[in-house]
Amino acid sequence: MGNKSSSPARIPAHPAGQTMKAVCFSSSAFGDADALSVQTIPKPFVSKGLEVLVKVHACALNPIDKLRVKGSLNLLRPEEYDMGVLGYDVSGVVEEVGANVNDFAVGDEVFVRLMGMKYGALAEYVVCEVEELAKKPKNISHSQAAAIPLVGLTALQALRRGGVKEGSKVFIHCGAGGIGSIGIQIAKKMLKASYVCTTASPGLGTDICTKAGADKIINYREEDFVEVLDGADFDMAFDTMNQSAQMGGLLKAGGKIVSISGNPTIEAIDEVGMSASLMVRAIMFMIRNRAAEKVASKAGGSWEYIFMSPSGKDLAEIAGFLESGEIKGFIDTEAPSLDEFRLAVDKLFSGRSKGKCVIKVV
Repeated sequence: MGNKSSSPARIPAHPAGQTMKAVCFSSSAFGDADALSVQTIPKPFVSKGLEVLVKVHACALNPIDKLRVKGSLNLLRPEEYDMGVLGYDVSGVVEEVGANVNDFAVGDEVFVRLMGMKYGALAEYVVCEVEELAKKPKNISHSQAAAIPLVGLTALQALRRGGVKEGSKVFIHCGAGGIGSIGIQIAKKMLKASYVCTTASPGLGTDICTKAGADKIINYREEDFVEVLDGADFDMAFDTMNQSAQMGGLLKAGGKIVSISGNPTIEAIDEVGMSASLMVRAIMFMIRNRAAEKVASKAGGSWEYIFMSPSGKDLAEIAGFLESGEIKGFIDTEAPSLDEFRLAVDKLFSGRSKGKCVIKVV
């Protein structure tokens, strides 16, 4: 089933021998969706003062999960344990808090984008650091909340890195996806951009972008955004599909292209504290997206690659707009239980989802 890696440690046993169900894959034999199965593994437990144990009510998938199962992340983010648990996005209820946790209590409804490669989201329980956690908005379901963390944080941090503020003119590629659809809303509602243009397919994709508040939607099946938007003088272009090298003509002088897709840079890896060997750094130097840097520089602007950083503070800020109804997530597929996880996984892995694929756990 594909790549092999060195054998990581076994998942630590629970002190009382408690177990849970989780959607797992072997970290020594990566593969496709068929590498995933529901397994019984040790239940995670609070072992540090600022950790929180959360009973998962819903979890969500993202394209990065497909890369993880295939082993594509293993050079930069090796699996911690011999059995990897899929997923990063969780909504649930606090079951236990560490001795130094003051802002959360047992019974609180919370949501989180998990950090690291230990326990994943597609499970009955997760443990996370308190700094990653935020209170779930009261007016949305756990499934709706689980659909938000990774895409919301990624969009907010990328748009801020791009300097988006009140009055900005923004291009967001592929607006019907999980990041694009919430990115449009964050740009308009949170950061007060005056104009947001995006691309989408006709039908459901365009409908999602319209509901998100896009000012202009380019039908990518019939029009090339490069030609339509040449000379449009955008303050920021948000690249979600590794097309930064085509976006130079969109920028105004001083504008910025921010990418989350394609080959990351050494600077981006260093910023989030990833460890990379000299060999990996040499490879990254050779495959750096110099074409994107060149077109941005020619326009009098700049190009940058970023990784999202899990942040309870940023997530709490997004939660306020979810609670007011100004921002909402779009769900494509909801699997009714962990045992039926393949409904969500197969849709995500197909590349045809519009909005998020979530799994109801409780």
